[in-house]
Amino acid sequence: MEILKKRTKIVFLHSILIIILGIIVYHNAINGEFIWDDHLHILENEFIKDYHNFPKLFFANMGAGAGLEAPFYHPVQSLTYMMDYSIWQLDPKGYHLTNILIHLLVALAIYFLIIAIINDHVISLFAALLFVVHPLNVETVASISDRADSLAALFMLLSIIFYLKYLKQQNGKGSILIGTSYLLAILSKENSLAVPALLLAYHYIFKKKINVKNFFIIVGIILTYLVFRLALIKVTPVNSLSITLLLQRIPGFFAAIFSYLRIILFPFNLHMEYSYKLFHFTDPRTILGLTAAIFLLLFAIKKKNSNDFMRFSLLWFFIALMPVANIYPFNESYMAERWLYFPSIGILFIFAEQISLMRQIRRLRSIATCIFICLLMFYAILTMKQNKYWSHPIIFFERTLKYNPESGKAYNELALEYEEVGRFKEAVSAYKNAIKYMPDALGAYFNLANLYRRLGKKEESANIYNKAIEIKKRIIQQHYEAAKQYGEKGNYRKAIASYQEALFVEPNSLLLSSNLSNLYIITGHHRKAIQLLTEVLSHNPNFSLLHNNLSLAYYYTKQYELAIKHCDRAIALGYEVSPKLLELLKPYRK
Repeated sequence: MEILKKRTKIVFLHSILIIILGIIVYHNAINGEFIWDDHLHILENEFIKDYHNFPKLFFANMGAGAGLEAPFYHPVQSLTYMMDYSIWQLDPKGYHLTNILIHLLVALAIYFLIIAIINDHVISLFAALLFVVHPLNVETVASISDRADSLAALFMLLSIIFYLKYLKQQNGKGSILIGTSYLLAILSKENSLAVPALLLAYHYIFKKKINVKNFFIIVGIILTYLVFRLALIKVTPVNSLSITLLLQRIPGFFAAIFSYLRIILFPFNLHMEYSYKLFHFTDPRTILGLTAAIFLLLFAIKKKNSNDFMRFSLLWFFIALMPVANIYPFNESYMAERWLYFPSIGILFIFAEQISLMRQIRRLRSIATCIFICLLMFYAILTMKQNKYWSHPIIFFERTLKYNPESGKAYNELALEYEEVGRFKEAVSAYKNAIKYMPDALGAYFNLANLYRRLGKKEESANIYNKAIEIKKRIIQQHYEAAKQYGEKGNYRKAIASYQEALFVEPNSLLLSSNLSNLYIITGHHRKAIQLLTEVLSHNPNFSLLHNNLSLAYYYTKQYELAIKHCDRAIALGYEVSPKLLELLKPYRK
């Protein structure tokens, strides 16, 4: 009993220390403003502003609340924004506070996970403290729109902790806790798919028997999630990497590994926008990353008589990194600091253990303690300094461009911020740079044209506007021709993506809407066709072809009265409806 009380007191004191240190290093992140993707996820997201939209969060992609299509499905992230909005409205301080609280919970979960694995409170404390102050995590904590990474990490850690706790039991309580925490993890972000592999690594390294029931609960959730997600999210990522071959993308993964290890060990020059790059196998970073990966993986797999916790920690790093390796081109960057939030835990496990082992040697105890305290102070100072990077949009974009001076997107956003505060000369220069590095970026052209008009430079405004119109026509024509060619070859997925891109540029095109709705119907996406056609017809009620297409879509969804209504409307407007459709609808006419 006395031992239990002592352990409880130690855990309590350690937890308080982790929380206090986390609050100290992130206190200056509270005053940060909304930046970059925060506009899409919060300011322009109508779903989070009304609890009646709660179901929509679970049946829509991340961009739907702002009227956009996005290839990501993070309903738990959106749910936390809805909760924040109900309390704070559009005060960014509240959203930043939530991010910090989640980060603290992740650090505490790391503490309890190590106790569950090796029952060592010292290593647990060291690892949690290193994680809570490490500057690498600033992007995830200080960026409101990157909350998905910390949410997923929290629920992944909880699911692993519960799995280990109930490893030798088969009771319903354990299964419920494991299933619930993992479901929340996978609904937070896709990288939660790494959990089963992490559990298998644990069983392999520590030679523990698998709890089949609880393991297959996780597998069952994954299978259900994949089926649901594939049925719900039809958006295909379209970016610079999506047109490359697999063999072209693999060197970038190893180059990223080298950079990731470097910034974990030496977290300097941290920033956003590690933009798209193609590496070769002969690139020094690729060679170093590949060498490090082979050496560390061989050590983790082969050295059976070595430190099991270190081996597991190394496997943790590589397994957790795989879902964000970008070998499948879901994102346009080859690496990102926020993608390291969960994988870096494995490397920090090793840091903590090595410092703990040094402390066990009497003559090195003071040195090890001093090294650890100095490391914490050093990381804490870097973290508080890095928080300022996210404090204001202008500071953020200027620093981003310092490290990535060819980011047209950052230049455009910076120009908008300059314009808002009246720094018009700098705004013009930034817009020109945005156009320089994104020659087809219509938004930058129109923004510059509008700014010239605002400054009374009518001739310059007209020239830029006309240039934008020419580019717009060219882009639409390119997507239209590509969609036609894909459709003729039967590659409907790419044809749909091309039409979607064209409609993004010209949302009022009746021809594009008609052709896209046809493809939706052909491929069985009838509800998408209905949604598209209903929206277009609300602005163009007399376009007979769209009524015909809508009639077909309603027929295939067994909404026969509406199918008949729109069929008759198409006929009334002079459209020659096919005899086949008339025959299909005949049995349902009264």
